[in-house]
Amino acid sequence: MFKIKKAVVTGGSSGIGKELVNLLLQDGCEVFSLSRTVHPRESFNNQGTLHQIACDITDEKSLNNAFSQIGELTDSFDVLFSNAGFGISGPISDTPKEQVVRMFDVHVFAAMETVRRSIPFLARSKGRIILTSSIAAVVSLPYQSFYSAVKSSLNMLALALNTELKHDGIRAVAIMPGDTATAFTAMREKVTCESIHVSERYHRSIARMERDEQTGASAETVARKILRIVRKRAPKPLYGIGFFYRLVLVLFKILPVRLTNWATGLLYG
Repeated sequence: MFKIKKAVVTGGSSGIGKELVNLLLQDGCEVFSLSRTVHPRESFNNQGTLHQIACDITDEKSLNNAFSQIGELTDSFDVLFSNAGFGISGPISDTPKEQVVRMFDVHVFAAMETVRRSIPFLARSKGRIILTSSIAAVVSLPYQSFYSAVKSSLNMLALALNTELKHDGIRAVAIMPGDTATAFTAMREKVTCESIHVSERYHRSIARMERDEQTGASAETVARKILRIVRKRAPKPLYGIGFFYRLVLVLFKILPVRLTNWATGLLYG
């Protein structure tokens, strides 16, 4: 079993990220939580050692400063949990380019920069890179197309990293949770749609997705499953979480694309 003694978590102030921090602390780990928001220490589990570092991972200077602080405290850590993210929804035709760019900046470009800075630390421990992806990486969701796009990018990034960093003993894994009940739903940025007919379909689709999210697994449940995967002796590069979502991934792999795309449209189109 792979042991975790020190870990870095981006997006560690809320949702799945905060639950990862709490569970790691509960196990007595030393945790470096990178987030724009810093909470009082009593907001977290009182075990382990917690270093909260205020950091905007999309800002190079802020990220450099965060890793300088980490480097002053340790020369290695066992796992990078690249977890920071946010959601937008809207028709492709109405979503402003600047929102799309910011989506890729937070989810993909900032994740890449965080990984780059983590490699020297992880090489010393033969550690692991864990990218929080989503079932939406495989199931392309209408009106959340850019969220699906960034998450599928993380899957491809994990596969490439897993090969490129093999000689350093580093494993990269993209983990795909399904519907999870967190504040992510309420914080989703919704694009205004000009077309009345498109707007009706869009809002109906998002309303269904959000109902599914709020009745989904708890963030703690998802975080526990992520940690079980991380601790595997030889984890695969890609994982779905939960029996139903693993089944969905299998079906989307073996069934014709036309059929799976039709089924997605029937549910959310």
